[in-house]
Amino acid sequence: MKKSVIAAGIVAALAASTATASVDLDAAGKVKTFGDFRLRAEYDDRTKADGTKQDRNRLRYRARMGVKYQVNDNWSAKIRIATNITSINSPHVTFGSAPDIGFDQAYLAYKKGAMKVGAGKQPLNFWNSSEMIWDKDFNPDAISFTYNFDGFKVNAAHVVLQNNSWNGSDDKIEMLQGVYSADKITATLGYLNVNDGSAAENILTLSGQYKTSDWRAVVEVSSSDADIEDLAYAVQFRKSFGDGMGVRLYYLYVEAQSIPGDGRYGQDDFPDQNGAGLSNFEGFRLQYDQKLDKNAAMDVRLYSMSAIDATFAGMAGSGLPYFSDDDRLRLQMNINLKF
Repeated sequence: MKKSVIAAGIVAALAASTATASVDLDAAGKVKTFGDFRLRAEYDDRTKADGTKQDRNRLRYRARMGVKYQVNDNWSAKIRIATNITSINSPHVTFGSAPDIGFDQAYLAYKKGAMKVGAGKQPLNFWNSSEMIWDKDFNPDAISFTYNFDGFKVNAAHVVLQNNSWNGSDDKIEMLQGVYSADKITATLGYLNVNDGSAAENILTLSGQYKTSDWRAVVEVSSSDADIEDLAYAVQFRKSFGDGMGVRLYYLYVEAQSIPGDGRYGQDDFPDQNGAGLSNFEGFRLQYDQKLDKNAAMDVRLYSMSAIDATFAGMAGSGLPYFSDDDRLRLQMNINLKF
């Protein structure tokens, strides 16, 4: 009952506030609310490994609302509640399901000159355009550090996945990344050390972006120290037009043991029945974007994908994040409101 009341309050607040950029809660403007709401229609068609064909239609929604407190020029704090927090990769709720509501962000930050330090449940400070490496919906418990030089940025984080301090064993990720930006070009070099029992323990990432006022091209590569299936890459092209229109094209090739958590922490828009991230697949994503109003937009997405290695597909039933169908097609339409 309490969860239903909270959910209704979130939706009502978002619907009433989408015409404004944010909402000040105090006269000094130090406390602000922010949030977003998404309505999604989705169709999936798949061929399973045994040749069985299935399809489904479903409606889904996502609601998030937060408060930011800017204490002074140095100190700030942010909290946000969201739907479906039991899934680390997707806060979307299927119509007919009861939403799980809780904090998906809760952290404080200290900024001094070029340095910024954060602690708590926060977005990972990792440059990652396609979300192949890390899903932006996953806000881990972490201590983060960022330092900006002239055109160069250092990102570092200690991520706690599970604390088993009594027996001295912690599941964690150590991350270090350098980001260089100049004019239209961004280039990154990153390293992640993953201690969660997955095959990919040491991972090197490279990415490059060329961006103009109306188009961008991005390439991202990940290589792990796993014995086999250790390479992933994503190629992306975006083009914007007048009247708020835009198109995107992605191609992802993600081998089973090539990214952190063997795929657990990456994007889940390319779908599989196991949920919680994905690997062992290759596929295209085609997207049309349309801005509807100042804080309202819609998009239509088509995903087409297939499995890379049938051996890993057969292991997915044990809960491992490997794509386990022969092929799959997904069509989505999203309406997004924010304030």
